[in-house]
Amino acid sequence: MTAPTTGETHLILVRHGQIQANIDKRWHGWTDSALTDIGHAQAERAAARIAAEHPDIAAIYASPLQRAFNTAQKIADALGLTVVAEPRLKEYGIGVLEGVTFGDLHREHDFFSQIDADAHHAPEGGGAFREVGQRGRHAIAELQQRHAGEKILAVSHGAAMALALADLLEGDFYAWNNYHFQNTAVTEVRLGQPAQLVRFNCVQHLDGLAG
Repeated sequence: MTAPTTGETHLILVRHGQIQANIDKRWHGWTDSALTDIGHAQAERAAARIAAEHPDIAAIYASPLQRAFNTAQKIADALGLTVVAEPRLKEYGIGVLEGVTFGDLHREHDFFSQIDADAHHAPEGGGAFREVGQRGRHAIAELQQRHAGEKILAVSHGAAMALALADLLEGDFYAWNNYHFQNTAVTEVRLGQPAQLVRFNCVQHLDGLAG
């Protein structure tokens, strides 16, 4: 692992804790789902780990959706920091298709084929594939400028983080399938030129926890 360069921002990304839709394999984008009991326990484990490994975090940002914000709050409490809501970290909302299982999104709605064919496709009431990736990348770019030389943490969502990292690391939103995150997984990126993935989807803090 190379040493960080002066002025680089060290970004720690954390996916939110478990929600019922994760168990049921349903898409909850903008649906404001609460953490399950396991989700709360996962967030507490993540908070203890991050406080031990990264006591020098300067700021914590989170999607305003409660599953992400409440996960971030546990981490902030462990570090004595305040969570800053960042709307651009919200999940990929799919409007009328919210709550549909991933299987039915494939089989009945042809959703994934449609976004593969058209990055601007948006279900009624939902967002577009490309727009979600762009807003995530813009958020990261702004945080990088705001926190040059510092270590920061952001709590977001599986699809939103996958799109942002696909563009950041590979210059291609459609590389999002390379980035799958478990609940409260820790991913670290050095935002230099180029950006460097330091740790990906690490859940060692969940060892022995059911769910």
